[in-house]
Amino acid sequence: MADRTWRDDLLPASFRGISFLIPQASVPIGMKGQLHEFPQRDEPFFEQLGKQSQVHRLTCWIIGDDCFERRDKFLEAIQTPGAGELVHPWLGRMQVKAGEGDMTHDFQQGGMVSFSVTFYPDTPLKFPTAKVNSQQQVVKASDSLLDSALARYKAAMAKVDQARLGLARLRNTLSNVYTVIQQQFAPFVGVFTNLTGFVQSLMNSPDALSSLFSSYFSDFSVDDYLGSDSSGSGYRNTVATATQQAEAVANINTVSQAGGVDAAAVSQATANLVQDALLVQVALIISEMPIASQPVSSVTAPSVEQQAIQPPVRPEVPVADDVIELRENLNEAIFEASLKADPGHYIVLNTLRQTLVKHLTAVAESGVRLVEITPPETLSALVLAYRRFGDASRESEVVQRNRLRHPGFVPARPIKIAQR
Repeated sequence: MADRTWRDDLLPASFRGISFLIPQASVPIGMKGQLHEFPQRDEPFFEQLGKQSQVHRLTCWIIGDDCFERRDKFLEAIQTPGAGELVHPWLGRMQVKAGEGDMTHDFQQGGMVSFSVTFYPDTPLKFPTAKVNSQQQVVKASDSLLDSALARYKAAMAKVDQARLGLARLRNTLSNVYTVIQQQFAPFVGVFTNLTGFVQSLMNSPDALSSLFSSYFSDFSVDDYLGSDSSGSGYRNTVATATQQAEAVANINTVSQAGGVDAAAVSQATANLVQDALLVQVALIISEMPIASQPVSSVTAPSVEQQAIQPPVRPEVPVADDVIELRENLNEAIFEASLKADPGHYIVLNTLRQTLVKHLTAVAESGVRLVEITPPETLSALVLAYRRFGDASRESEVVQRNRLRHPGFVPARPIKIAQR
């Protein structure tokens, strides 16, 4: 038996199933680049610009009594749009697109048609693509809202006759607004010690409130406000805080119009400013919510004993259901607020609403959905978390989500947990 040679390893050449012979083939190798040569310098510099594209230049022979028939089929194959399979004798199978070429007939070489064809790789080059930064869009929209809110408040207060304002009337209409300030803007508590002081400040120095908000947001920090990192394990904290503030936005959308024209104007202008400030604050908080990367599931989970010694590290992801609920609440609250805005302020509010919806949608898409399960028997949250996720440390997640009285007893009734 003859020894195997290199010829035996060659593949029969073809394109789209049409066979031919290849006496010669070439393909670029190495790196493409630019040679930089400078006047009065003897050392050039070559800048590498990536690998050479694998462009195959082939000499193809079609030989035989049926060469004309096969020639026509080969012409049809290389002139058909789209990619096709090229079987390269030396390089194997690949998907290519036929490019330019030449066809040669020679009378002295009867029974043979020669082609010179260039085949280009079908894999498209990956170019950098622009990606919208929805977090920065929310920040810019909140800045625009703050500027518009301050301008709207000052314009409204400039039309008020301070002599016609009554302390008792303003106290009655602004009590709810003052409660929101106490709950959501802690630094203001030291300035306005009580409702009466707050109303007197509006009567004596109406611009003081706008100045306070301007100063407040110039030094605002989401981490300081939340008291923890707003990403990772802080997703729940961020969503809870934003949800609470969205409810406050809805609660002070309108105030009582009793007490005269000027008192009603001051009350509504103040409520509008506090409402807009709440929206600016909640927008800045939401802008810090990152779009989560999906955790990689482990093939085998460590034992409970091992996890007690070294808890597993798992990138936190948001619960999509919570984020979607927040999105809908905010969308409705901002829409209601925009109905009483002038045209210019309406545009600013609508822009913020759209950017918040876009970002929260992206955050929700990166999260996990809730599913409803029924444990087969009463067991502990630790065991349920380990069986479901392979992570016993997630027992608190099960307890908090379902408001369980004791982590050691998860009843055999429907509960909601994360899908993964």
